[in-house]
Amino acid sequence: MKKNLLTALAVLLSLHGFSQTKGTSALSLGISSSTNEYYPNKLTSDESSKNTNSVIRLGYGLFVTDNNKVSMELIYNHYKQDYMELSSDKINGYGAAVNYQHYFPLIKTFYAYAGGGAQYIRSKSNNDQDSSNSRLNESNTYSIGASGGLAWFISKRWAIETTLLSAGALYGDSENTNTSNNLKQTSKTTTFNLSSDGIFNNLGFKVFLMF
Repeated sequence: MKKNLLTALAVLLSLHGFSQTKGTSALSLGISSSTNEYYPNKLTSDESSKNTNSVIRLGYGLFVTDNNKVSMELIYNHYKQDYMELSSDKINGYGAAVNYQHYFPLIKTFYAYAGGGAQYIRSKSNNDQDSSNSRLNESNTYSIGASGGLAWFISKRWAIETTLLSAGALYGDSENTNTSNNLKQTSKTTTFNLSSDGIFNNLGFKVFLMF
């Protein structure tokens, strides 16, 4: 009888957080991509403006205590916008992030999580209008924020997460260089913004390998 109770307890624990115990490591891969296309003139549907945005996040996390994870991520971002074949804007960004998450058990292997973190992105963009008119931009973006979402621990080794709600503060500085007819102009700007993405906006997923 005692043996059966211990076996049942072990099975129950395996369904409730075996992957969130202290000392568990987690490798993560997050990929998101979106494409938007606009038609400024409805009568000429062949004239359109299109932008695509792709983000790749590769990270390592460690459960420092049960249900509490600290992680680091490397980030790559690529953005491109074409406006009616007249100009093209390309932005490539590289950066890193540090995050903390706490997991709340819901039912069996499903969890809710909440946490916060800090992020840095270094971006370079190039806008080409024609051979004699182009604009270069280099920027640094620093942000802190909080987020929450859902996690599904599929098995002992695999899990998947999605962010449902996030809010944060952002600070950035940029330097623009305009080249037109061999004339060069440089300017610097700084910005500060406090925003909330809202529920189900920018929905993305991450896949985890735990060991």
